[in-house]
Amino acid sequence: MKKLLLALGVVVALSACGGGDEAAPAEEAPAEDPVAEEAADEAAGEYDATAARASYEANCLACHGGNLEGGGGPRLAGEEHDPEHIYDVIINGQNTMPAINIPSEEAENLAQWISAQ
Repeated sequence: MKKLLLALGVVVALSACGGGDEAAPAEEAPAEDPVAEEAADEAAGEYDATAARASYEANCLACHGGNLEGGGGPRLAGEEHDPEHIYDVIINGQNTMPAINIPSEEAENLAQWISAQ
């Protein structure tokens, strides 16, 4: 009887896993792929998207959100921000945002990247 129950349990477990003959459902690509956009922008040579994203995550993410959607601070994505204005805000602060203490080259790269989002 134990062997029969064990065999039945094995059959049920294996059938629950599926036969593997069916193709996996195709994943739909998101409407906007930020990684692909960053790679394309980086190839254009305007800024270093990887470094800018790292700087953003270290300095801006807490207030402006993981996807620049805003939160404690204003939304940055999809807004038409001039890179020079963004740079000025990063270096000098504005309203409740304090100045961010990063090298000017890093601030310029970050401002270019934010402007492109």
